[in-house]
Amino acid sequence: MFKGQPFKEELSLRLTAIRRLLDATHSSTADESEDSSSTDASRDARGLAILLMFACYENLITSICRRLLEIAQTLRVGNRRLKRGFQLFAIHNQLQSLSNVSERKIWQETGIRLLDTVLDSRNCSINPDLFPVDGSFMKRSQIELLFQLFELGDPGVILKEVWGRLDTVVAERNQIAHGNLTSEEVGRRYSIAEINHLINLWEQRWCDFIDHIESSAQTRNFFRI
Repeated sequence: MFKGQPFKEELSLRLTAIRRLLDATHSSTADESEDSSSTDASRDARGLAILLMFACYENLITSICRRLLEIAQTLRVGNRRLKRGFQLFAIHNQLQSLSNVSERKIWQETGIRLLDTVLDSRNCSINPDLFPVDGSFMKRSQIELLFQLFELGDPGVILKEVWGRLDTVVAERNQIAHGNLTSEEVGRRYSIAEINHLINLWEQRWCDFIDHIESSAQTRNFFRI
């Protein structure tokens, strides 16, 4: 079933690229109190490291979600036998259409089509391109929703220190991406030791996250009733 090693390798490659950026902009003799081009670049690099850490995280969870849906597709299990979370992906299109139909149609063709899809015992209508966006722009509630849909337990137990830092990283990334703060302004908030420690934690805890999903999604029973 689910294999975590490719996701670990991709995460490691991305985090290694961040470390290279930091190494290139932080010399062992640099004095960050000096107002020089080198120290400005180092602060920019630390801010960009936050943005790139967010990108690693976003890519990881969207890729894992896609892979779980792809596996569900291959099981030759009809929608009727899928677990509830996977059923929601299977009926997503019909659910979206309900918001634009009249009360009468809910009780007629639109509602009937929805029931037919849920109760289909032969076909799986999951679209692996779907991702259950919760509107938080990847804050902790997004992970909570994924864990709820896939019945994975408490994400905070797995992510530990990263769980407490996640919303801050997301907020700082958004401030840079939307132009509210520069990468240099965000980078000032971290020393090079602090940012390296955070990157190491990022790798360790997201690898724990991958391991948890791998151990949970090893049999068909993870996907079906």
